[in-house]
Amino acid sequence: MTNILITTDFNDLSLNACLKFCKSMFKDSETKYFLLHVREDMGFFAKLLGGQEVHEDYQQFHFQELQKNIKTLYGLDVTTYIRKGRITGEINRFVKAENIDFMVTGTSNTRLHTIGANTHKLIRTAEIPMMTVNIDIEPREIKNILLPLELNLSSRQKIPYAIQWANNYNAKLTILIGSWDGIEVDQRRRLEYTASRAQDFILDKGVDCEVVKMPTLAQSKDFADEVIKYMNEESNQVDLCMVMGRDVSTDFAADPRAQDVIRYAKVPVICVPLKKTGMDTAFL
Repeated sequence: MTNILITTDFNDLSLNACLKFCKSMFKDSETKYFLLHVREDMGFFAKLLGGQEVHEDYQQFHFQELQKNIKTLYGLDVTTYIRKGRITGEINRFVKAENIDFMVTGTSNTRLHTIGANTHKLIRTAEIPMMTVNIDIEPREIKNILLPLELNLSSRQKIPYAIQWANNYNAKLTILIGSWDGIEVDQRRRLEYTASRAQDFILDKGVDCEVVKMPTLAQSKDFADEVIKYMNEESNQVDLCMVMGRDVSTDFAADPRAQDVIRYAKVPVICVPLKKTGMDTAFL
């Protein structure tokens, strides 16, 4: 990683989680950290109803103090920025202007299984890989990266990116597949064949890879639930999960089931924006 953006709304718990994972995961001395806060541009009616904007000088002072504390507590040199406008739009414009390679953002409390509104929008609009971190999980060594896999081409486009991560951390990749009652035999065989080919491709790149087939599911939608169960089961030792983000050339958003994985994850989840596939961008 070269340029990493950390977004913050001054939620201490969320920012703390992001910084802990950055310190643990990105140790390249050439990595540059950008910390961005976007001041929400209040609309006319919000002001009419008595809403008050936080004074810019106060926020700038707070950010300068925060910058010093981050260096002291986490050993990270961050450059701080404040922008004003619509939060998601300003973040995406900042990403392009500063050539950001990777984004880290916090979600809400996993005990409540919620995603903040702005994080939710970023998942649907970000054109670079972004990692979501829930506030009550702790960093650990990345040894096993989970790749849920379906038949569509979109699902397979994240594999080269996963290989890069596996090489960086000397980690194993686990391909997770599932089939359900009523699926045609031909489709079941195609899914197993696709997983086998993906495994061969990964092994050929020198990365350890295992294929795990879930028990037969009642319906296709149950796959997301099974991914969550498998990912969060301590005995499976999953340290990171990769799912589909926005398809940047078709303007398709991430499937709601992929967002369920993010909501319930007890590990960091990376959303990879996919290139145009000509196929439906189903879950993951």
